[in-house]
Formats: sequence, structure tokens, C-alpha cells
Amino acid sequence: MLRDIPSTAAVNAVLSGQGLLDELPVAVYTTDAQGRITYFNKASVAFAGRTPAIGDMWCVTWRLLLPDGTPLPHEQCPMAVALRERRPVRNMEAIAERPDGTRVPFLPFPTPLFDAQGELIGGINVLMDLSGHKHSQLLLEPSQAALQPSHAHTHQATMAATLARSGRDFELLVRSVTDYAIFMLDTTGHVASWNSGAEKIKGYRAEEIIGHHFSNFYTPEDRAAGIPQLALATAMRDGRFEAEGWRVRKDGTRFWANVVIDPVLDNGQLIGFAKVTRDASIRRSAELALFESERRFRGIVNTALDAFAQIDESGRVIEWNPQAHELFGWSREQVLGKPLADLCFPSDDNSAQTWLASVWTHKLSRQTHQFIAANRAGRRFTAELSASVLSLASGPLMNIFMRDMTEKIQMETQFRQSQKMEALGQLTGGIAHDFNNILQAISSSLEVVDIIGKREHFTQADKHLQNALGSVRRAAVLTQRLLTFARRQTLDPQAVNVNGLVDSMREMLRHSIGEHIALEFALPEDLWPAHCDANQLENAILNLAINARDAMPHGGRLCIEASNVTGEDPDAFNVLATDGHYVKLSVVDNGTGIPSHIKERVFDPFFTTKPVGQGTGLGLSMVYGFTHQSGGHCVIESELGEGTRISLLLPRYRGPMQAPGEPPASVSGHRARGEHVLLVEDQPMVRDAINEVLSKLGYSVTVASDGLEGLSIAMSAEPFDLIITDIGLPGVNGRSLANSVRSKQPHVPVLLMTGYDTTLTPSSVELPAGMSVLSKPFNVDTLTEEVRQLIEWSRAQREV
Repeated sequence: MLRDIPSTAAVNAVLSGQGLLDELPVAVYTTDAQGRITYFNKASVAFAGRTPAIGDMWCVTWRLLLPDGTPLPHEQCPMAVALRERRPVRNMEAIAERPDGTRVPFLPFPTPLFDAQGELIGGINVLMDLSGHKHSQLLLEPSQAALQPSHAHTHQATMAATLARSGRDFELLVRSVTDYAIFMLDTTGHVASWNSGAEKIKGYRAEEIIGHHFSNFYTPEDRAAGIPQLALATAMRDGRFEAEGWRVRKDGTRFWANVVIDPVLDNGQLIGFAKVTRDASIRRSAELALFESERRFRGIVNTALDAFAQIDESGRVIEWNPQAHELFGWSREQVLGKPLADLCFPSDDNSAQTWLASVWTHKLSRQTHQFIAANRAGRRFTAELSASVLSLASGPLMNIFMRDMTEKIQMETQFRQSQKMEALGQLTGGIAHDFNNILQAISSSLEVVDIIGKREHFTQADKHLQNALGSVRRAAVLTQRLLTFARRQTLDPQAVNVNGLVDSMREMLRHSIGEHIALEFALPEDLWPAHCDANQLENAILNLAINARDAMPHGGRLCIEASNVTGEDPDAFNVLATDGHYVKLSVVDNGTGIPSHIKERVFDPFFTTKPVGQGTGLGLSMVYGFTHQSGGHCVIESELGEGTRISLLLPRYRGPMQAPGEPPASVSGHRARGEHVLLVEDQPMVRDAINEVLSKLGYSVTVASDGLEGLSIAMSAEPFDLIITDIGLPGVNGRSLANSVRSKQPHVPVLLMTGYDTTLTPSSVELPAGMSVLSKPFNVDTLTEEVRQLIEWSRAQREV
């Protein structure tokens, strides 16, 4: 059953009395057909900067400009065009100059109004302020701008009715609004009037809905919750009900609605409710899209590997991700609105600010540079900044990604150091190899002279011979040190009880460093055995202790520490395989420390800061080469005035511990029995000298000058009692020669000689039985003992 409908005049009076248009936040005014002002709301006064006069021509009360600042003629004013051409005008931006000289960019929405007979009766205009935040809001919600003119249409009936005193004009105005549903409810909530906008939005014709309850527009869940009744009660209690939510069309589809309900009073008596509904689906979709975009942006930024900050033109932070919090120590809440320079850079260094200012000035993108940064605790570090300027309608912003470069710089430094040391190793190793061959020729020749002299009872030159041999031995020690640095020495890696080795050195260390230095040890009982050459490790510890002593001329403390570490452990300095196990042995002093510019060179061969004659500059070089050749690493940590820590990282030994070997049998009384020896050596002086020594000892010697000749002789003749071959031969090297011969004659012993051998790595030094290595230069006694042991091994094998 249809309800009674309030009269049009009553509705008109109520709407005008409520001043609905005055409550709108946008400027709205109406004119007659000639363009004279017939109504303006409160927002129009604020927009204009003055109070307009009824009857004035709106277009001529302003100084209007085009967006580029060109004056806009009065006849081209948007309202003048709309009235003259009898059509709505859209997308025509303009600038209005206020009486105080300030300018307002705005977007007008002039719409002509016609009566039922199609006669022009005036126009209505909505002015959208595009300055500041309002412009940004318009960009974010384009649908809202498109709907604003109709918002004004919703209420233009009041203006027309009030000014023209015509119910007919009011009804015409309300009916012409299509973007807003404007209708009346009676006191119980039944629909009492209906406009074309309501039909367009909700889908009902007037005859289908008038007299029905407005709860038909609510979802079943809202009706069950009593939301329609709550809306009317709120409007009565508070004077207005405003809300957004889902509403239902006639066809059952849902849309997102913005709803305003005002109570309608006549002399204080409630006669109904005025209800305005706007379809806000487009705006809500835009808001949701903005929300999703913001969430995606924050998800990307918050999961980025680098620290991220976004700043405005004043340099103040408006975004800050968790990685920035972790890097600099400031939380997001603490930094928002504060200058980035105060949070991330030292106060005494403005280079980063200068660079960022340049990026701002030139509106650059993807610019990268390195600067000194500082965190909340004051720690300074090198940071890489990548900055890009974003040009937005609301103003430019700058995105800045920041990365701590400390670890990368350390790794690059270690890599350069490794390359340098490798190059120096190749050079020094080559020099030592050639020098060893020269020393071997000199040493062997001198010993032959000594043997002949003793045989002939010529003793006058003994003193000079011994002096010469002593010089050869000292030169051999020097070349051995060079080979140690170059990682070309022949090592004998085995299981080393580091605790036991250090314990055995206590007295020697105390005598070496003196009584003015306190000697301490920190050696855990569960320390793993190390896999290295015990003699070289002992030399390394002694070298480091002596260096520490020299750094504490006035006394101090020297501590030898050890621990078990893995490659993943920070104590391994990120320089070794992450799945490896190592014994870390550190020599720590509290001496003078090492300046940073010297620290980079301490492992270089022959580099020393000691006075001339007090050091060779090879001590630390030997330590470095020994640890690397053993498959480990050597790291130095030092600060000037704070002392020094040098740590050796040596591979852990895995396997059964071996008992110490029996001492070699005495060689006294050994006599050669004419055994046949094949000598393969490419250096003529060395070959001749060793041949002479072996011949004097009673061996029969066949010589070859290269590996191919030696292999041909060995394979074509009767088996030799012993093969002595240099490893570094041209063509077929000594290792290949030995392996080829022993594949056919397994009981032939082989003595390998080397100035150094690049193939003798820690993993390949385990030679088969009946094969040994002799490092040049060697003396006659050493050669004699090696030859004797190998020949006896061969005899024992034949007997078996």
C-alpha cells in the first residue's frame, strides 16, 4: 500500500531550510539564463576570497586565466560557454585570481538547466579547487571529480525553488540529477519520492518503489543486524546519518554506496527523512587499488635486501624499511619527518648531502655513489647509495637504496692481496728454483774437492772449503724461506698435536722473548689435531713470537691461543670453505700495533720496518706461505697503539694419529758395491757435480740430460738399482718418468730432486714406498743416506 507523499512545496522548504548545499565542501553557485548569480553556498565565499553579490555576472567578477597564465576572455568563461552553447562543459581547467592577488587553479563543471518545455532557465556550476592537497586527492580519486557536479545537482532544487519561489523549478532540478539518488522517506522509512538518479543507481522505477520500505536497498545481513532502523534512529538523535556500505539493486547486484540521511522537520515536528545516495563503487575501487598498490610497494620495500629511504624535497624521511632500521639503528617511527642527513651521515662530512642535492637539481635516476655513513651508535662505514628522483603530481620524491659495503670492500681487499701474493710467489719461487740449482752445483763441487783433498791428504784449503760450504748453507736457508713464502717448499703434512707442539716450545719461547714480556697460553683440551708440517708450524710460531717481542720493547703480554672453528664461524674471517673444519692458532700481543698503510704490506717478501741488519723481511712471508700451502689461511688484525693478533687457520686432521717414526739407521760403515744408478738432470753443472759425487762414492752412473732420454735409457736397459731424477725436467718431467718406469719395474727405487715442485701439494706428497724427495741444495751426507735407504729397500723387495 502506497504511503502519503509530502507536498513538493514542503520538501522544497525543508531542503532549503536545512541548507544542504551550504554544507558541501566544494563551491556551488547558480545563475539565471543570462548568467547572473542567483545563489552561492558558503564554500563559494571561501573559494572566491570575497562574498559575491546576487545579480552580478559570475564570469565578470573574476579575473580568469588559462592554465598557462594567459587571460581568459569573459565570453570564453566555462559558464558563459555552457549557457551560450546549451551544453555541459567538462575538462576545462582555469585559474581564478582573488582580490588579494592569490591564484586558485580549479576545474569547473558548469551545467545548463532547462524546464519541462526545454527552455533554458539558468545553470549550475561546481568549482573543484586543484591547489595543494585537493589536487592530489583529485588525482587519486578521478571518479570523485566526475561525480561532483551531480552532487551539486542533488541540491540545486533548493536554490532554484528558494530564488524562483517555484515548486515546479525545484522538481525539475531534482529530476534532472542522474548521478545521485535523491528521495524522501516518511517517518517510518517508506519511500515517498524518487528521482531519475535513484532509478539509474538502484534500478527501480518510481511506481515500483514508492511506498516500499527503504530497507529493500540493504543486504540481507544488514537487515538482519537492524542497520536500516539504526540509520533512522541515528539521524534523529544526531541530526544526520552518514555511512558507506554495500547496497542492493533491483536486479540483486551490489554496489558500494555513500549514504546521507537528514531528518525533515516542519515547525519542530518530524515529517520524514531526506535521503541522498551516491554510487561510490568507482571511488572505492580506486581506493582499493591504491591500497593494494601501497601494500605491494611496502611488500617490495620491506623485503628488499638493501636499506631503503624515501625523502621529500626538504630531505625529510617519509618512508623507511626494516633493513634501514637494522643498518642504522633507527626505527621507522623515530625517523619519519626527520632529515635523512641527521640520521645516516657524519656531521663533519657533507659530501653525501652535496651529492643528493645534485641528484635533486638534475632530477636524475639510478645514480650510484659511495660515501661514509654513520649509524645511531656512531659507527662509521662505507655505504653505497643509489638514488632516483620520482616526478609526481603531488611533488617530487627521492628513493634511496643504501648498502653497507664493509664486507664487500674487505673481500675485494683480500682478493687483491691474494692476487698480489700469488704473483710474488710465482716470481720468488722461480728465482729460488734457479738459485737452488746454482747452489747445488757449487755445493757438490765443493764437497768433491773436499773428498779429493782428504783422500790426497791436502788440508791447507779446509778452512776455505768449510767457509764456502757454510755460505752455501746460509744461502740455502734463504732460498728455503723464499720457497716457503711462494708455497713451493716440499712439506711433510701429518697429524700435529698443536697443544703438544706449543707445550714443547714453552722454554724456547720464554728464552726468545725475554723476561720483560709475560707469556700466556690459552689452549683448550679438546683442540683438534691439525694437518700440516710440524717443523714449519714450529718455525711459524717462533717467527710470530719474535715479531711480537720486537713490538713490545718496554715489556708487555704475549698470549698464544687456540680454538676449533668451522668455515661458517665468524672467527674464520669468511675466507675459507664454509663446510671446512680448522684449528685456529693465534699469537696476540699488546704492543705498538701496526698502521693501516703498513698492515697491507706485512706479508710481502723482504718488507720490514726494522733497522738494516735486524731483519730479512721474510718471517711473516714464510708464515703466510706455509699456511696457504697447507690449505689454510693467515689473517692479521691490528690497531695502532692497541696491539696485534695474527691468526693461523690450519686444516683439521681426520684420521688415526700416527706414532713417531723410528730414527734412521746409522750410515757409518756404508760402502757402495758398484750399484748402477741412472742420473737424469737437465742442468749440466748440477749433473756433472752429482755424477762426480756418486762416482767417488763407488757407484756406477749413467747420465741423461732430459726426461725423454732418461725414460728411453731406463726402459731399454737392464733394471737400474736406483734412478735419481730432477722433477722439473723439460718434456717428460721426473714424476712422469718415475711412474712410467715403475709401472714396468715396480721394485726400482726413485730419488726425486727438486729446487721446488709445483705438483707437491699437501694432498699429493704421500709418495709410494721406494720413492722419496730430496730438496736442493743437499750435501753429500744427505745424498748418501737417501741413496743407501732406497737401495736397501730395493734389495729387500727382491728378496721377498
